[in-house]
Amino acid sequence: MELTKDKIALIQKRDRRFIMELYAYCFPFMLQRLSRLSLHKEDQMSIANTAFLKALDRIETFDLQKSFPAFLSVIVRNEFIDQYRKKQRYHSFFQQVDSTIDLPDSVPTDLILQQEDAAKMLFEFVDALPDASRVIFNLYVIEELTREEIAQELGISYDLVKWHILKARKLIAEQLQNKTS
Repeated sequence: MELTKDKIALIQKRDRRFIMELYAYCFPFMLQRLSRLSLHKEDQMSIANTAFLKALDRIETFDLQKSFPAFLSVIVRNEFIDQYRKKQRYHSFFQQVDSTIDLPDSVPTDLILQQEDAAKMLFEFVDALPDASRVIFNLYVIEELTREEIAQELGISYDLVKWHILKARKLIAEQLQNKTS
């Protein structure tokens, strides 16, 4: 769906029919975006709803030259970060392990199960990280934000972001070492 000046005017006039149409169009996109960040469906829906309302409130800042999903994506990500800051508790960034591994049919079932176990073990290692390190590590690895972007988004120094990423990698490597020995 492409937003035009007329459609933006409908949003500003709070035209319920058009807003519901836009919501129905955007909601799956927002949930997809959040599925990489939060495990709990209820949290995803809450953040998506809040982000959508914020997007409606900020519609006058929308640039018609850009896509609305990109505009909404930034708001969704920022809302997720805001929710994390408010709650100061753990939010899982993984919804599920992708068990559809592209392997030939001749691969033994044991190997597939071993790979699934390894992925689950890695998720457990990430879950065991301290909250701040886990959030920063996931923003860096899953969201593919740069260290500078993470520092700016969280309002912390670049060096602190770098330290948390290195600490997370070190702790995961230590856990892997302990598990395999």
